[in-house]
Amino acid sequence: MINDNDSPRARGYASRVSPLNSDESRLSQSKRQVDIQQDAPNLVTATALAVMPNWTSMFLMTSLIFGGCCANVFALEAIIKEQPTAGPLITFAQFIVCALFTLPHFLSPTAGPGALFLSPRAIPLKSWLIYTLYFLSVNLLNNWAFAYKISVPLHIILRSAGPVASMIIGYLYNGRRYSRGQIASVAMLTLGVAAAAMADARTKGPVQVETDLVTTLTGFTILALAMILSAFQGIFADRLYATYGRDHWKEALFYSHALSLPVFFTSRGQLAGQWRVVAESPSLVTLEGLQGLLRLVPSRAVWGLLGMIPVQVAYLAMNALTQYLCIRGVHLLSAKSSSLTVTIVLNVRKLASLLLSIYLFGNHLAGGVLAGAALVFVGGGLYGFEGARMRNMAKKSQ
Repeated sequence: MINDNDSPRARGYASRVSPLNSDESRLSQSKRQVDIQQDAPNLVTATALAVMPNWTSMFLMTSLIFGGCCANVFALEAIIKEQPTAGPLITFAQFIVCALFTLPHFLSPTAGPGALFLSPRAIPLKSWLIYTLYFLSVNLLNNWAFAYKISVPLHIILRSAGPVASMIIGYLYNGRRYSRGQIASVAMLTLGVAAAAMADARTKGPVQVETDLVTTLTGFTILALAMILSAFQGIFADRLYATYGRDHWKEALFYSHALSLPVFFTSRGQLAGQWRVVAESPSLVTLEGLQGLLRLVPSRAVWGLLGMIPVQVAYLAMNALTQYLCIRGVHLLSAKSSSLTVTIVLNVRKLASLLLSIYLFGNHLAGGVLAGAALVFVGGGLYGFEGARMRNMAKKSQ
């Protein structure tokens, strides 16, 4: 079939009207250029709005996890050194602060007293009760271990085995399969954190001083049980998010803490005794580092206020607040990734806490710490590379 536009008559007609068509073409092209110039800012804005949430979310998660968690470990060690048996009080303070801070997100006057004025849940209450049972048990066990002469460096060493437990439990109970690269990266991360913590412990003296074998084994057993329960908690969380979606981390944060609070009522006598010891500690003005800053503030009101606050109470408040920031970041991360990824990020954070502690307190940076840091960062890079490679393979197979 011959196209009419290619016929001689059509070419002759086109030659006769070409000036008009040329002018119209130039006008049309000019209009398109104006439209593109007018739409360009809108396109840039739309692209920025589409990209910025991912970057801001990543920055927020990183800041909350590494900033909040590192400050939390500092405050925790400051309390444990003075009162090793304060684990239940620390846990209670953390839980009540997190519950109060997340409560406004779920208050709904229209829900009525039958629902306790709480907005409808995206995930059933029964599921949150099971999740809370895991969550509360892990936190209580981790803090309880300090009562058995488990130091903070040793605590980091034992908890660094978390990724291995997550991988084993995920394989046995969730049917997951992991590549050799992922297994190697988890092993490197675990060895790196353990080596760094052990090297730091050697520079500070023996880790287990004046403790008998039974006490030490009891502390080890408590942390091992917490590690196993934490792995099951991660698997259960993965199944919840797979069923109901991964955008309910705020709900997880609120209910896991609020549902735990009634349990502390059974140990109110113990909590009251621990609070009395904390409240009887010296005031904040006795801190050497703070005295230098206070000289710059001649206000007597400030001095008087700080003189009324016991230093251990301040550390307790700092620990509870930074725990909220830390766990908020962890829930943000867990809602967007797997439980194994969460344990990897937290393992890197543990090393960051250790390095920051060494820097702040002027401790010698031992060779083992440097070796551990190298293992952790290489392992983290290997895990990221392996995860990206497996995702690309999955996309190609679809």
